[in-house]
Amino acid sequence: MSSTSPSATTDRATLAKRTALASLGVLLSRFSGVFRSQVVNAVFGASTRLDAFNVALRFPSVLRDLFAEGALSAAFTKELVEAESAGHAQLRELVSVVTGFFLIVTLLISCAGWFFAEPIVAAVTSESFHQRGGFALAVLCFKILVFYLPIAMISALAMSLLGTRGQTFRATIASAFFNVGTIAGALLGGTLSATFGFDAIAGLAYGTLAGGFLQFLYQVAPLARSGDFPFPTFSPRAFLNCQPLRDILLMMAPRAVSQGVLSLALFVNTHFATAAGEGAITYITNAQVIILVPVGLFGVAAGFASLPVLTKAIQERNGERFALLLSDSLQNAFWLSWLSLFAFALMGVPFCAALLEHGKVTATDSVMNAVAVGAYSIGMLFNSGNKVLIQGFYALNDVRRSVISAIIYLSINATLSALLAPRFGVIGLGISNSVSAAMDFVVNWYFLKHVAEHRELTMDALHGSVGRGLRRQLVILGVCAFIVGLGGVALAQSLWSPGSTLWSFWGTSGRFFSSASWLLCLGVVWLISSLALVQWMGPDTLRNSLTRVRKRVLRSG
Repeated sequence: MSSTSPSATTDRATLAKRTALASLGVLLSRFSGVFRSQVVNAVFGASTRLDAFNVALRFPSVLRDLFAEGALSAAFTKELVEAESAGHAQLRELVSVVTGFFLIVTLLISCAGWFFAEPIVAAVTSESFHQRGGFALAVLCFKILVFYLPIAMISALAMSLLGTRGQTFRATIASAFFNVGTIAGALLGGTLSATFGFDAIAGLAYGTLAGGFLQFLYQVAPLARSGDFPFPTFSPRAFLNCQPLRDILLMMAPRAVSQGVLSLALFVNTHFATAAGEGAITYITNAQVIILVPVGLFGVAAGFASLPVLTKAIQERNGERFALLLSDSLQNAFWLSWLSLFAFALMGVPFCAALLEHGKVTATDSVMNAVAVGAYSIGMLFNSGNKVLIQGFYALNDVRRSVISAIIYLSINATLSALLAPRFGVIGLGISNSVSAAMDFVVNWYFLKHVAEHRELTMDALHGSVGRGLRRQLVILGVCAFIVGLGGVALAQSLWSPGSTLWSFWGTSGRFFSSASWLLCLGVVWLISSLALVQWMGPDTLRNSLTRVRKRVLRSG
């Protein structure tokens, strides 16, 4: 079938619309996450107390990713697409059974995590972290935050339902409510702790838990009104007799194993981060929150919006349409992520100063936050690309190879972390993360093509001159990512660090307005350079978007 057929054109238009809505929702949601970091850092500073909270939050976040942005959400979406054709009653039954089963599973995991909180936290933190008093606080926060897992699970199911109905904006913006709860916990934590006699950081943890529940309520409200989200079923017989549930579990199994492998990598990174000194894990957490904005905007949103359309293309045995949609999503994710990396490298320190240097956050913290952003943003391209590729695996109903890629990721990440972190600290951990993500992308790319060829799907868009052009662009952008990212780290350490010429010129008073001025000037340089790069060598989809914007501006003028 021709790539310009009406069906292909309609699907690409549908994908573009859903991706735009999902991107808008993710953008607003991730911006609220950045504002959350502003408030939390201003209240607690880059301190052992905040380090302890970030250590505790890492592990529920890993399990949440397995459900919300990983195996359950994608597998459930695939079953929903197939169940809708059988009628509303069967769809309701599927939702009820799946919700009940995973509520039981995640509640059991949470209870086990609460019981074994001390050995879990002790296994992943360093001796210096214990000496600074972080261990007890991390255990306290862990026992609270571990119960975020069942809330995240039912939110993931609601998110999948919203996605199949085209409500991608509501599905992706919902996590803003999670951030609202965390902000409330940070602001009210001190007052409540004084009243009820617990540590202020526990107030932050309770607020985070409440925010997760608000997120679920926002997502499920329209589904409950339409009758699409019935009360969960807890019947063992219903679990055993539900074939779609078994299919979901079979699809999840490899991803769950690979997520376990990735959790080991997180353990390694957490140990080295807590050993890198006070505030190190907070710098890393801040960097990851900032980087999650473009990753979510260009990777998660594109992958989330593309899964129903990719699944439909596979069901119709239309490999060419599948390849075109995948190619469009990959090129856009890589290019837009690279332009974001360029912005972080060019404006890292003034950006972090304007964003985070409030309350207890110092000027030195701004430099360290920018260093962490520069080091970790290198992997942004590959993480965005992987978010797109994984949807292709789910559409092809083959996720077994994710176990192999996860083992490769762990091996590279653990080895590089052990070699680089003791000497280079946060920078070494960022490089380790980025190299591992790059190799993970290469492996997933190879496996996806192999699976498609094994299914005898014709995908000329990923072969021949078009495929070579796509691969060339991805390689060039990947190499440039390491060059630009490390250049941004060097820029932050040399030109913006205390004692440098720019530091003296910048001054220590009125730093927010000075930072905003630097951002304005450097932002103009970045914008002109980015537009020129996209127009010169960017993908057709981005060039066409620029052309449409230019025509609208000229028409309105």
